[in-house]
Amino acid sequence: MDIERAVLPILTALLLSACSPSIEETPAYQAACHGAPLRTPEKRNQAQEDSYTINRQFDCIDKASFATVEEQKAQWEAANTPETKAKRETEFAAQRERDRAERELREAEAAANQQPEELPLIVLPSVDVNTATEEEIAAVISISPNTAAQVIAERNKRPFKDWTDLVYRVVGLSQAQPAAFASICGLNVNGKSLEGAAPDPVVAAHIQKQYTQNQRY
Repeated sequence: MDIERAVLPILTALLLSACSPSIEETPAYQAACHGAPLRTPEKRNQAQEDSYTINRQFDCIDKASFATVEEQKAQWEAANTPETKAKRETEFAAQRERDRAERELREAEAAANQQPEELPLIVLPSVDVNTATEEEIAAVISISPNTAAQVIAERNKRPFKDWTDLVYRVVGLSQAQPAAFASICGLNVNGKSLEGAAPDPVVAAHIQKQYTQNQRY
């Protein structure tokens, strides 16, 4: 009888423990977390490298953070399908052609109505968005300090693969004209200029004059 009295509390405790839900099964955990707890440093480091936020209370991937990252992945994949890339490149080519025609028209009208003016000789730097400093990028004619900061912020996430990747991720270069002007003035991605917009000191001098006049007003 004494043995039964001693063993009974132990058995009761074991049964209660077996019936208690694990932390993953609790409503609080399920509301806050995605997946199982991150029980090793390796899993925590990998989650942070994948841009997830760690919920410190439960040591898990924050559920809202997981949803945000998955949405960003889906958006990136949708914007980088072969069809989407081809359409974007076609639109850029068409816009570059329109810009070229408009530029030639303006230059012809200026030549017909004014005496030729001497523009300063410009030596264009080669500025790679993946290696240049923020100051070097901001020094490129037509690049604003805000756009240079955007380039650095996105580059810190991951390097730019090509011009398509650059204009998709950097708002200040998302339109055809700013991207073409930047390329003409020396900006490049991994040493490559934007197709159809090679560095041109003469055109860059005109762009510099245009931006200087705009800043006055």
